[in-house]
Amino acid sequence: MTESFRLGAARRRKIVDLVEGRGSVAVTELSQELGVSEATIRRDLRELGETGAVTRTHGGVVNNASVFVDLPNDERMLVGAEEKRRIGRAAIELLSGDEIVFLDAGTTAQAVAENAHRRPGCRYITSCLRIASLLRDQGIRNFYLVGGAYIGVNDSFGGRLAISAIRTLSFDISFLCCSSIDLDHRSISISDEGYSQIQAEVVAASRRNMVVAHHAKFGAAGFIRTASFDSIECVITDDGADGESRRRLERAGVSLVIA
Repeated sequence: MTESFRLGAARRRKIVDLVEGRGSVAVTELSQELGVSEATIRRDLRELGETGAVTRTHGGVVNNASVFVDLPNDERMLVGAEEKRRIGRAAIELLSGDEIVFLDAGTTAQAVAENAHRRPGCRYITSCLRIASLLRDQGIRNFYLVGGAYIGVNDSFGGRLAISAIRTLSFDISFLCCSSIDLDHRSISISDEGYSQIQAEVVAASRRNMVVAHHAKFGAAGFIRTASFDSIECVITDDGADGESRRRLERAGVSLVIA
C-alpha cells in the first residue's frame, strides 16, 4: 500500500471509505491492505469508534450510519473528497454572479468556496474561518466573516454575537451543510448544538436555501433539526445517492441536482 496510508489522517479516512463500501472489514484485512501493523489498525479503530465514525466488533469494524458526524474537521475533509469537489462546482454554477451568498460551516461548503473565483461578483458571507481564508486566497474582495464564540468542530463562530449579526442580514442564497438528510421527518439536522442555532438563523434570513451534501447524508444520524424541507429549495449531491432517496426527496417538493 502507498506510503500516504501510513499517515494517520489519510489512513483513517481510507478505513472509513472501506467500511462504508463493504459494510464490514476485519483487522487483518485492513492491516494487509494499508500496509501497517494490526496494533496500528486497532488504535485507529479505537479512535474512530470513540468519535462514532464506525462501530467496532470483535476482530474488525462495521458500518455506522453516522459516518461523517463527529470526525475531526481535517479528517472529514478527506472523506468523499472527489464527490465534494463535484458538488462544489455544481453549486457555484447555480449562481448568476451578483447574489448575496451565505456559505455554511462544513467541508462541502468549503468545496463551494474553492470555486468562488468562478463567481467573483457575488458577495459572500460565512461564519467559518477556513472558508474566509479560501475566499481571501482566491482574491475575492467582497466577503464578510461573522464573528463570535469559536466552535472548533467546524472551525466556525457562533453564540450570541454571531446570532445578533446574522439577524441584521439577509441572503439571496445559502449553501447549507448538514449531518443528516432525514427523509422520514422531511428535514435536515446537524450534530453540534451550538452551531445549530446559527444555521437556523441563516435559514430564516435566506430567500433560497440549498443543501450541499455527500450522498451518505441520506439516512445518516443527526441530532438537532435545523430546517424542514418546506424551507429548502434544492439539494445538491453526488451520483452515489440511491434511486429511492432521490424519489422521496422530489416527492417532498425539493429539487435535486446530481453532481
